[in-house]
Amino acid sequence: MYDARSDLLAHQRDYLLSCQLPGGAFRLGPGRDQINPYFTNLALIALVRLQEWEAVRAYMDWYVQHLNADGYINDFRLDRGQELDTGTADSEDSYHATFFSVVAEWTRSTGDCSWLEANQDVLAYLLQGIVRLQQTDGLTWAKHSFRVKYLMDNCEVAKGLDDAHYLFASLGNALLAQEASVRAAACKAGIAGMYSRLRRSYAMYDRSHPGWRKWYPDVTSQAFPIVYSLCEPTVPSMLYERITKAFPRFDTFVTGDTYPWMVMGVCARMMGDEQRVRNMLTVATDLYIYGPRQPYWLIHEAGRFVELLLGE
Repeated sequence: MYDARSDLLAHQRDYLLSCQLPGGAFRLGPGRDQINPYFTNLALIALVRLQEWEAVRAYMDWYVQHLNADGYINDFRLDRGQELDTGTADSEDSYHATFFSVVAEWTRSTGDCSWLEANQDVLAYLLQGIVRLQQTDGLTWAKHSFRVKYLMDNCEVAKGLDDAHYLFASLGNALLAQEASVRAAACKAGIAGMYSRLRRSYAMYDRSHPGWRKWYPDVTSQAFPIVYSLCEPTVPSMLYERITKAFPRFDTFVTGDTYPWMVMGVCARMMGDEQRVRNMLTVATDLYIYGPRQPYWLIHEAGRFVELLLGE
């Protein structure tokens, strides 16, 4: 009997694997020339859950071998088959943080600590890269050269530092495990400080709160504390109500944005809104995977799609 779910999972697994280059990196899409480590990190959680462990390990090797002189990693582009460093990246905090989350997911899934043991020094170096960006309020700058504290980035940093704690504890390195844990707690406290009871929202960055008619970054940013379980108990339902009131058809991608933002499906699932999750999976299949918006279907969207499918 034909199983549409299994077929979609296989299709998206093959899509993700088709983006991998011989050296281990992943391009943003099969026909794309961009290599973005941050979007790759988000995508590869799904490949770990599909047990494509060797592909992910090859990427982990690639990542630690491509750090720049400042200890961070840049985006790359393909030019006649060669991977060229662009000299820049969207952020430094989220790139390393989401990499820690990939490594933690891979380690938990495989039960294999050999990669950790072989790379513990570079992982310590990555942790210090995040530490250098963290300020006294617990929040991280996006980059050492771009001193803005983004809500989305810091939600990912809080998760990444928790995952770094797990990794260093697995290595028996109590000192670094403790540092990661303390840093994670400080980041979470900083995120709590971005919330305004008066405005009933989190600051998107610094002290700038969202305008509820603008999808990105205003409304989308409010989903991240929900996705990463960083809200006080009464806040998620209020925030989600505001999100759905502002963009009631986000589950069919009526947002004014050509990109699908499948992470909003994760938010919907965490709020128990399975109807919107189902809508997103169905419409994304018709509109993005097989439809006219296919050019806007990138690896991180496919990864979130797989995560949502696996949770069905």
